[in-house]
Amino acid sequence: MTLIPINKKPDIIISKRWLQLSILGIVFLSLSPIIRLIIFLYEDIGLKLTIQNVIGGFEVGQAWTFTLFISILFYLYVSIFSVFTKKIHLFVSILFTLLLILSLGWSSHSASLTEWSGFIAHTLHFLAMTIWVGILIVVSWFSVNHQNWSAFLKWFTPVAIICLTMVMGTGLFLMTLVLDFNEYASSWLIPYGQALLIKHLIIIPIVLFAFINGVWMRRKVKLDSQINPIPWIRAESGFLLLIFAATSVLGQQEPPHSIESTVSGDGLSSIFGSLYNGKITYPINASLDINLMGVLFLLLFICFLLLTIVAFVKKTPSVMAFIMSVLGIVSLYLGLMNSVSF
Repeated sequence: MTLIPINKKPDIIISKRWLQLSILGIVFLSLSPIIRLIIFLYEDIGLKLTIQNVIGGFEVGQAWTFTLFISILFYLYVSIFSVFTKKIHLFVSILFTLLLILSLGWSSHSASLTEWSGFIAHTLHFLAMTIWVGILIVVSWFSVNHQNWSAFLKWFTPVAIICLTMVMGTGLFLMTLVLDFNEYASSWLIPYGQALLIKHLIIIPIVLFAFINGVWMRRKVKLDSQINPIPWIRAESGFLLLIFAATSVLGQQEPPHSIESTVSGDGLSSIFGSLYNGKITYPINASLDINLMGVLFLLLFICFLLLTIVAFVKKTPSVMAFIMSVLGIVSLYLGLMNSVSF
């Protein structure tokens, strides 16, 4: 955002402390998969040897070591140099960020399944998400005003569309590495499938809010410069944080390489088990059956989306539109759970 000319963005104030805290967050929060793996293995060979093996022998451990090394250099660099004022320091900081993104792609599950395609797809997936969501969060939470909003949207809207397209394309490819499209509904039986479904459902209000903020709000700001679009873009960032939460849960679940064996070994997802009252027959083959309850929940979902749009038109607080969209997601989810059969 520092590279963007002043007349093409709102006034943004970010202290160096935020950069330092973000780098520390990358180090400590990316350590959680390492800790989880150590806890799982240490009882067999001891804690010290397990730590050595995980850090030195597992790709996730090697990637975290690389992340730690780059993060230390990055932290020292932003602490010493003026990364907000001099372009050379800014480009070096961007290089550090790209190296951290590559490290994340290296340690991903998809990279371990293929030689290069999984690594490249996951890296591009996260890079696109970083550019899109990073700009959105910085503008929504660190802007002190909404000056130059039309000029900002003029370049950010196509950037967001390109990033969203790349996220969806690479996301579908990554999905095929662990799940057959024909088994998508069948995967709802297990925690991985439930997390994946919820993640996909959250995309619906994100696209709706992206349209409202990128197209509709742009027209309104042109007609009335007093309209403040920041609360609405904050609401959109809230859904993006929800999709990150769903992704984090997804990353902790066992991929369904064989749904039937996963169900036989680990049982059903607790959420699915509490909602589904029908019988499950083997071989597992899910199908969607139209029924009254499913149709009612679908109609409720449409009503909540319409209420989200009405909230924008009537200039109600953005938190109301956020709540309506969340209720819409819940309605569609319940509709699917009531319509699926095995």
